[in-house]
Amino acid sequence: MKIVADAQIPYLQDYFSSHGDLVLIPGRQITRRDVLDADILLVRSITHVDENLLSGSRVKFVGSVTAGADHLDTQWLDGAGIAWSVAAAFNAPPVADYVVSVIAALQQKKLLTRKQAKIAVIGVGNVGRLVVERLRQLHFEVILCDPLRAQNENNFISTPLQDIRDVDAISLHVPLIKSGDHATFHFIDQDFLQRQKPDCVLINASRGAVINSDALLQDGRHLHWCLDVWEHEPKIRKDILGHALIATPHIAGYSVQSKIRGIQIIYQIACARKIISEGVAAHRDMPTQVLDFPEHALDWQTVVLSVFNPLAMTEEMQGLLKPAVEYASLFDEIRHEFNYRYEFAYTQVKGARLAPEDVRILKALGMKV
Repeated sequence: MKIVADAQIPYLQDYFSSHGDLVLIPGRQITRRDVLDADILLVRSITHVDENLLSGSRVKFVGSVTAGADHLDTQWLDGAGIAWSVAAAFNAPPVADYVVSVIAALQQKKLLTRKQAKIAVIGVGNVGRLVVERLRQLHFEVILCDPLRAQNENNFISTPLQDIRDVDAISLHVPLIKSGDHATFHFIDQDFLQRQKPDCVLINASRGAVINSDALLQDGRHLHWCLDVWEHEPKIRKDILGHALIATPHIAGYSVQSKIRGIQIIYQIACARKIISEGVAAHRDMPTQVLDFPEHALDWQTVVLSVFNPLAMTEEMQGLLKPAVEYASLFDEIRHEFNYRYEFAYTQVKGARLAPEDVRILKALGMKV
């Protein structure tokens, strides 16, 4: 059996090397020739999988270590009889952690500090619902927008997109859908941006193309942009990068734990579908970390930013990419090297002197305090 895989998927060797000839190729460089005689293809979101790539190949299973499937032509795959799967929800905890880290950074800059600030969460699926839980623990008033859930759940109240205004922040957690009644491609457009109040925070940790980049530059400069995803990655627009208050290279879903969790899910699915025979794969316990603050008086924001500080990454990303001529590879390099963030649930805090409310918040976020 031949298995072609994106070389930057962590722990591939642990889970798939005993099941065949494992060929590792950078995800953006996987070609039709590479997969013609492959049985399994393992990818990330940077590899577009469609008829052009797989027609005539012997690939029988495509596993994507992603939460979404917008880079897979699932209709063609189904028609061609090629099984496929994504690692649904594997990155929900780190994305929710990321949103909290962004809020902590903004509050240290005296933004989003109004009592009972109001945040609209657009897209309340596996990721969005966890974000909502975290925001409520931080005492935000949360407005939900998810028309698909409203259609399927009698008790789910969804605010129409056109009614979202006068909020302090907006957090996007939708899949990229290019057509249909609930298309999200460029759905954050001129009209949406113009009706938001000055200093509203716009957080995008979903897909870059859900925001119309031209409209953002023309009609969204009164907002604070906190962007983890970008149109046309890795060759993103420098004018948007330069205006962003927080800019990170599509790493919201990256954590030490999610990188293990993602490949585990794909391996388990491949076994369950009899694509491979379940063998002796290396079992990896989720690693933990201890943050020791001996007798320091801290608030919850400082502790959270000790786990990951998006402002520090913004400084690095803008500093490297803005002056560079060939900067797409730098985007990918920063993204690839981001392998050190632990999820809150695997973080223990010792020694810090914290107010009772800060202790409550950190415990609600999943930390051991």
